[in-house]
Amino acid sequence: MKTPSQKSVLWVGSSKKDLQLLPDEVQDVFGYALHLAQSGEKHPDAKPLKGFGGARVLEVVENYATNAYRAVYTVRFDTAVYVLHVFQKKSNSGIATPKPDVEKIRERLKIAEKEAEMTPNIEISSGNIYADLEMPDAETRQLKAQLASKITDIIKHKRMTQTEAARLLGMTQPKLSHLLRGQFRGISETKMLECLTLLGRDVQIVIGKSRRTPKAGSLNVIFS
Repeated sequence: MKTPSQKSVLWVGSSKKDLQLLPDEVQDVFGYALHLAQSGEKHPDAKPLKGFGGARVLEVVENYATNAYRAVYTVRFDTAVYVLHVFQKKSNSGIATPKPDVEKIRERLKIAEKEAEMTPNIEISSGNIYADLEMPDAETRQLKAQLASKITDIIKHKRMTQTEAARLLGMTQPKLSHLLRGQFRGISETKMLECLTLLGRDVQIVIGKSRRTPKAGSLNVIFS
């Protein structure tokens, strides 16, 4: 569920389908990057894409099993994050984005600039990136993303290194790095809540009143 302060996510062209075809571990990272972008935050690996005039078109690169994958999105608009292109880099021309992919990004950016929400080339997100990607336990993944984002904010505020934070939280530095990049597999919600308490935050769990409909309840995180 998208909160009032979050931007919508709009999938341009085949970007959602292309992301769904990537390895699960890569989907984790890109999905978390988009979750952060909805709230005006930036993934630690997100960098401005060269040639697009500033920091409003961002690219996240993930290396996995000897392959390089890239997700490009724009935060140029006040109300929405547009996912422009997701692809596996197959060019041998170093780290530069291949020309055909750059051209596709430019084409899709033009679609976004024309306020094309109602065209067939745009798909509107449900508000949960993980549900959009049809991942199992999408609501739990979104909950973990919210917790990971808060853990990241606190570590930055305390000006702790990852090594210092990992020692405090009782995990290895590589495992903490994975958590902060959106790779939550193997890390439970309970452990993430424990991390918040170890970082000096109080955690309260509030169970709402009984619903009048048989529809399942929802999981939400509210930070004071």
